[in-house]
Amino acid sequence: MLTITSSSNPKIKLVRALQTQARERKGQAAFVAEGVRLLEDALSAGWPIDYVLFDQTLSERGQALLNTLEAKSKTEVFEISPALMAEISDTETPQGILAVMKSSALPLPTDPSFVIVADQVRDPGNLGTILRTAEAAGADAVLLTPGTVDALSPKVVRAGMGAHFHLPIVHLPWHEIHAYLTGLPIFLAEADQGSLLWDADFRQPCALLIGGEAFGASPMGEEAATHRITIPMVGRAESLNAAVAAGILMAEVIRQRHPDK
Repeated sequence: MLTITSSSNPKIKLVRALQTQARERKGQAAFVAEGVRLLEDALSAGWPIDYVLFDQTLSERGQALLNTLEAKSKTEVFEISPALMAEISDTETPQGILAVMKSSALPLPTDPSFVIVADQVRDPGNLGTILRTAEAAGADAVLLTPGTVDALSPKVVRAGMGAHFHLPIVHLPWHEIHAYLTGLPIFLAEADQGSLLWDADFRQPCALLIGGEAFGASPMGEEAATHRITIPMVGRAESLNAAVAAGILMAEVIRQRHPDK
């Protein structure tokens, strides 16, 4: 097993760049995933891994993962110091392992039944939660509009909890989103202008459009929507967090499509 000691090593410098720069992630077609659980999910899904960095604080579960990585995927593994791991990690308490991975997105299905459109969702935690919930709800894909945070930023990847390895997640311009969703009803959640959530028919193939935290859907999103729905609220809050609203909407989709669940 090889060791890296210098903070100026090219592999360390690449991790730093991928952790902080969306342009670098796009240019290198790569991103960083941290933690044992995420790497287990990546390995299980057969996701391409460039190399792994770990330190001596790694748990027994993490050590078993390293052994499997080296045996099954022939992935390069490098040991670094805990101090160097803390320097390049995006978390306050590193788990002692991270990996640089290829960022090729899973292909979009040609005949989707359930699609999520995240429109100008700028908070990484919210987007990651939406991705995780979409995967759990059986969505076919998540489309990200211009202005939505980079799906491969470290906080989105962590909050996604492995959704990236199982769900097509694609940044697209609006004209391509329109083309892909042709023929599908597009439901936009609004605070008080739409039909009640449970009156919508989610059993049909459809898309849910989730607007951003601060200003809701973009003008293009408003124009694309074919239906408007409202989540009823009895308290004094004027609106819901984007990820919470998305979760409620997707729960209703599951309820209608899988009444036996």
